[in-house]
Amino acid sequence: MSTVLFEIRDNAALITLNNPDKRNMLTLDVCEKIVDCVQQAEAHPEVKALIITGSGRAFCAGGQLKDLIPNQAVLERIYSGFLRVANCRLPTIAAVNGPAVGAGFNLAVGCDVRIVTEAARFEPRFFGLGLHPGGGNTWMLRQIANWNTAAGMLLFSQSLSGREAVEKGLAWSCVEAESLIDEVFEFTANIRDLPKELLLRTKQTLHQAGGTNNHQEILELETAEQVWSIKQPYARDSIAAMMKKISSKP
Repeated sequence: MSTVLFEIRDNAALITLNNPDKRNMLTLDVCEKIVDCVQQAEAHPEVKALIITGSGRAFCAGGQLKDLIPNQAVLERIYSGFLRVANCRLPTIAAVNGPAVGAGFNLAVGCDVRIVTEAARFEPRFFGLGLHPGGGNTWMLRQIANWNTAAGMLLFSQSLSGREAVEKGLAWSCVEAESLIDEVFEFTANIRDLPKELLLRTKQTLHQAGGTNNHQEILELETAEQVWSIKQPYARDSIAAMMKKISSKP
């Protein structure tokens, strides 16, 4: 049995952590497999989004305690799986079906969007082990949550249920457990026919807009990218179709 499953359907790649007896822990082997799956997804010309979820009752219980040694090289190997997802060029979605703990929490917040169930739980757990948050968690959490939420979770070791995560802006929606994967694939429906390069460029711009730049800098960047997109066949055909539709109205 493979501890990581990979499939492609409806122009999206699905990575499933598949070791439910161990609550889908991020072993070094699992991290290597995640890295390989993300590379496959990025390289596939028809894949427009990447989805990651867990089998069984947990999303991901984090890293193995035996791997937590004060050695930067080992920590970087543990980080490699969720950082490869966080740095994926494709739009990414975490389908959070249960607890996301420690490094598993990093895996979830490293995605662009989180869709959750009632059973989902976001648990930093760093302080429970006497650890400082790692893997870029403080930065990732601050990109998607306000100070109050980030401070509550990281400074006061508070966890959030799936529904609470939606209320606090950490997740997009809370859906029924049995329809989670179907709902996540449906969430990608609007981008299935878009040119892949358009999606990659837009995600890159979105990341740059989250930095310390000002409005004018991003305006200039967006204008250059929009000019590029207007020159592409997809935009040309879409604009022509819209103009035809408008002109045909009485």
